[in-house]
Amino acid sequence: MTQDAQQSDNTFIIAESNPQIAWLFNLDALLTRTMGGVLVERNNDLTGINDVIDLGCGSGGWAMDIARQYPEISVTGVDNNESLLQYVKAHARVRELENVQFQTMNILQPLDFPDTSFDLVNARCLFSSFTPKDWPPLLQECKRILRPGGTLRLTEMERANSNSPALEKFWDIYAKALFVSGRSFSRTGRFIGLTPYLGSLLHDAGFEQIGNRAHTPDVSSWTPDAEIWRQNTDITWGLLIPFLVKTGVTTEEEIHQLRTKAHIEMLADDYRGMSFYYTAWGTKPK
Repeated sequence: MTQDAQQSDNTFIIAESNPQIAWLFNLDALLTRTMGGVLVERNNDLTGINDVIDLGCGSGGWAMDIARQYPEISVTGVDNNESLLQYVKAHARVRELENVQFQTMNILQPLDFPDTSFDLVNARCLFSSFTPKDWPPLLQECKRILRPGGTLRLTEMERANSNSPALEKFWDIYAKALFVSGRSFSRTGRFIGLTPYLGSLLHDAGFEQIGNRAHTPDVSSWTPDAEIWRQNTDITWGLLIPFLVKTGVTTEEEIHQLRTKAHIEMLADDYRGMSFYYTAWGTKPK
């Protein structure tokens, strides 16, 4: 298959299910902790920020963390998964977070907010729902709803590195599946390929003071969080199986065999691995 064999939709590649919802909640918390907080590049200092929006908020974890830590800030989370947001809203009510709201919205369409509504726009891990051509319109919408001097913050991931042959093969298959489904920035289908483009996307959209920060958690067997990352990896790949098979780059039999081998290899004392997340940000001209 070639990159021209693209799917007609750009929805999230993991199908909606109770395991998917549980996975999103766990992954959101793990990612924020791994990154060192909700806004580590500002030392988690949100002085001067009054209104925040999280695009494609998923479990709403990041938005609720902001709301809990900064009760004076108004926080909005949007996602196109209405049933997921019902869980998220219930979670926010239980936590008595009165300064956060969640709205069902397709961020591939014009955002239903007035101009200059927010001081900070956040988005994490949109790569699996977007094609390269979807990014410029979104960034223009983000620029529109930001106040002058406001910040757009994007966090995306790239394939991990490890000494597990099965995991390396998994990543080869996943990168190829993103490529043939039209979601990849890679020209070869070997990588996700988005992270090197984040800065230029912000620049081309007219943002200034562009910065970046890499997050590279060591997930090797000797690290304190090794088991948490192993479980997350195993669950993630399990949820991805329908998408991978649908793209035609693998078979269900092959992927189940690889998943079993990867599980064994990640349990070995000599397992070594590192994940890679990357944040880029820019400010709207005043």
